[in-house]
Amino acid sequence: MKTRATRLPLATLLPVGLPVIAIVLGCFFGLGAAGLFDLDEGLYATAARQMVESGDWLVPRVGTGAFFDKPPLTYWLQALSMKVFGFTPLAARFPSALAAALTAWLLWRWAKSRGLERIGWLALLVYPLCPLTMGLARQAIMDSLLTLWLTLAVIGWIEGYTRDRRWYLLMAAGAGFATMTKGLIGLLLPGGALVLWIALRRDWTELRRIPWLPALGVYLLIVLPWHIAVWQTSGDQFVREYIIRHHVRRFLGQEFGHVAPFWYYIPLLLAGMYPWSAFVPIIGWQSLSGWRCDREKLCCAWAMWAFWAAVVMVFFSLSKSKLPGYVLPAVPALCLLVAVRLQSLWTVRSGLRPAEAALMGFTALLLGAVFALAGVVGWQWRQSPIATLMGKPVPTEVTQAVAHMAPFALMLAGLFVLSVVFMFARWSSTPRVVGTALLFGLLFAFLIGHDGLPRWNSYDIAPLHRLGYALIPELQRGEHVLVYAFEPSRPSLRFVMGHPAQIAEPGNREQLLEAMGTLSRVYILAEKRNPPPSDLPCRLVKEREDGRWVIYRCEASAR
Repeated sequence: MKTRATRLPLATLLPVGLPVIAIVLGCFFGLGAAGLFDLDEGLYATAARQMVESGDWLVPRVGTGAFFDKPPLTYWLQALSMKVFGFTPLAARFPSALAAALTAWLLWRWAKSRGLERIGWLALLVYPLCPLTMGLARQAIMDSLLTLWLTLAVIGWIEGYTRDRRWYLLMAAGAGFATMTKGLIGLLLPGGALVLWIALRRDWTELRRIPWLPALGVYLLIVLPWHIAVWQTSGDQFVREYIIRHHVRRFLGQEFGHVAPFWYYIPLLLAGMYPWSAFVPIIGWQSLSGWRCDREKLCCAWAMWAFWAAVVMVFFSLSKSKLPGYVLPAVPALCLLVAVRLQSLWTVRSGLRPAEAALMGFTALLLGAVFALAGVVGWQWRQSPIATLMGKPVPTEVTQAVAHMAPFALMLAGLFVLSVVFMFARWSSTPRVVGTALLFGLLFAFLIGHDGLPRWNSYDIAPLHRLGYALIPELQRGEHVLVYAFEPSRPSLRFVMGHPAQIAEPGNREQLLEAMGTLSRVYILAEKRNPPPSDLPCRLVKEREDGRWVIYRCEASAR
């Protein structure tokens, strides 16, 4: 009786408790463990902070200039979060973490609506424990939010096509919110998938089923008000920056320096979904092969999920501009298909196929070797102020960064190797493989939040931000701060210090002199390796230094 009484609460709590633990560790743990990363986090969080402080929620701004990098929905949500949590990194990142958690919930809710509760439960576990999901849930950028809205749009598309056409209105709403998050890609991706799917099945009658006018009305109601209002306010600048520069030129890989080869996302997903990526090829192909199924059958829905993931992969592979977060919208669909594969293996009580085991082992050992190499090299560089790699000198900032992160890299290497050893030892038992994979994901998330982010923060972010906080009293007294010739740029300083009208970022001596103007005293924040010119018409006094950065006081009285 005691054993049965002990098992009953466990059997009751585990189905709820395990997903909660996965979501908390995978999405929320360590949100505030590091200051904001630059470039993107610093820009987006600063735009949100300035909305709160200025009261202007229409035109995003960084400093004194308009910032049309993206539409404003992410800034709005971050600004609302800052009203609750204050101007902190946690507040800036909270919408991304919440979006990742809601995306996992959507997968569970859709599967449950189809009577597939175990598949939904597995997807609820798998998605937040993918390394790519974890990384992007902890960044104050658009990718997690975009993925939430596109997943909503895909659910509306699948349900509208296979069931009730009124679900297409949900697709329109999801596309509208996606557009307000990251621009026209929010319409092009789901709209393109819809058109290609109809063409693939030659189901042209579906074009008459879609409630075009109500769907268009929902989409335009979400998208048009802000675009019209900001265009009326900013005119040609909005067209040049928002449409031409950040839509057309970004896709073509111009100006942004994110060019990568066509196959870039294949290894990225292998690593970014480890160990679940090993299940994708077989179940992905099996699901996609059901594209001819009758629309009422479940195999049609699985084919649509697989088709969506393929559309996202191909689209961003064709784009010259590539970043890891771009492919995140494919991951929820792939996680749902992984859950199908796990359910199948669970039902027939069979272990992994040799191809799945081999892919899992190859990915883990390769990643383990990469992290081990980085850790060993970094440990060696700790002992040597002048480092070389393959006979060539390594920049000091690189050696310091790798040396500082060496313990974390070695821990990750050990985790990857141990995970594949334990999964290979249990590869004939699906429940044990899943249990080991979940344990790996939980430990990976814990290491990121407990060691990785704090370690990088202490080296690269906290010293600079401490100097920024030290300058706030001077800004409050009306002084000006010049951030001199930072390479790369560190816009997170603007988020830390506020006071946008009193901060400038001159990139060379001429711009520095222009920014100083007639001011009697300014503070210059510079890198130790690149101090301000010594021939400035003022007396430079070193006020404070921290890490690789220095604050100078520039007194005009010595001119």
